[in-house]
Amino acid sequence: MTRRGGRRERASTEEAIIVAFFDIANHLARRGERMARQAGLTTQQWLVLLEVAGDPSFRKARGIGAAPEGILPSEIAQARGVSRATVSALVAQLLRLGLIRDVEDPEDGRRRRLLITPAGERALSTIEPIRKEANRRLLAALPPADREALLGYLQATLAPLVEADRNDPV
Repeated sequence: MTRRGGRRERASTEEAIIVAFFDIANHLARRGERMARQAGLTTQQWLVLLEVAGDPSFRKARGIGAAPEGILPSEIAQARGVSRATVSALVAQLLRLGLIRDVEDPEDGRRRRLLITPAGERALSTIEPIRKEANRRLLAALPPADREALLGYLQATLAPLVEADRNDPV
């Protein structure tokens, strides 16, 4: 219960869920920074590198099939829910580090598709065992069926946020 205006109010379940999401996001962000640092990356660089590498967990989280050869920066921005400018800066950093390369899009020569380099694969392989162990510990209390259900609930929760961003980008 919270105290507001001289009376006690009960927090709604919905409000408590949102607070839990923020708390989880904060904890995951700190853990992500520590993991990414193992490969000399930031969390955001690591996430973009995983997207470029075609990490299957991203497609499963979004409920989509296999991606085509390479990925467009605009596709990363849309998937991550961030601006194209943010992704452009991250892509420039990863290109400079030699972790990704860009190639002409065969459908539109003005666009550039991103591909991972061997150096990028080595960076990801540095983090992967740490990532798997952290995920195992994080989800240890949930049986596999509950994990699948949780993923479904998270996808259902994310869908209206993605739709709202498409309709109202402010």
